[in-house]
Formats: sequence, structure tokens, C-alpha cells
Amino acid sequence: MKKLLLWCLLLSAVGCAIASSPKLSDKKFIEIFSDAMELHHRYVHAPDSLLVERKKLFKRHDVTQADIEKFLKDRGDHPEKWDALIALIQQRFGENAEREMKAFQKTGKTSER
Repeated sequence: MKKLLLWCLLLSAVGCAIASSPKLSDKKFIEIFSDAMELHHRYVHAPDSLLVERKKLFKRHDVTQADIEKFLKDRGDHPEKWDALIALIQQRFGENAEREMKAFQKTGKTSER
């Protein structure tokens, strides 16, 4: 009985540690966002190719669509986190990227140029 209780506590602790460590950091999200923007512009008139390339992008970064959605939901639940993310994006890409991210934040998709 003690072993079973100990095992349950261990699984619970590991589960909590995994749940509290997000798979996507701001930095990794920025990298994926940047790559996705490039794909979007490259395949704007080829939606099937865009879908294939996006799947490859997620695989390359070891994330899923669900990971992205979870990241965005977290930002929706904690809008103050957008400020730090937007600051990092502006630092890396400049004002155009900041406008893109703000449009993405409001509409849930990137704006057309």
C-alpha cells in the first residue's frame, strides 16, 4: 500500500512539473511566428502547399497546433504577457512585425500586407 501511495505521489509531482513547464517559450514562439510569416508570404497563392509546409515547420520545431493554441489561450487569459512578447518581436524584427503581431493578437490571424 505504501508503494502504491508513493508511486501516485511521484506521478502527481512529475505531472505537475510537466504541466507547469510550458512547451513554448516566448523566444520559441517568435521563431515559429517568423518562420510561419515567411511561409505565409511564400505560399500565399498555394494554400495546399502552405498547409504541408506548416506541418513541416511544426515538426521541425517539435510543436503541434495544439501547443500553439495553448500558448495563445494562455496569452488570452493573461493579456499582460503580450507586452513582453511584442517587445521581443519588435526588438528582433522592428515595427512592421510589431504591427503584424498586434493584428494577430486582435484577430487571431496575421494581416495581409
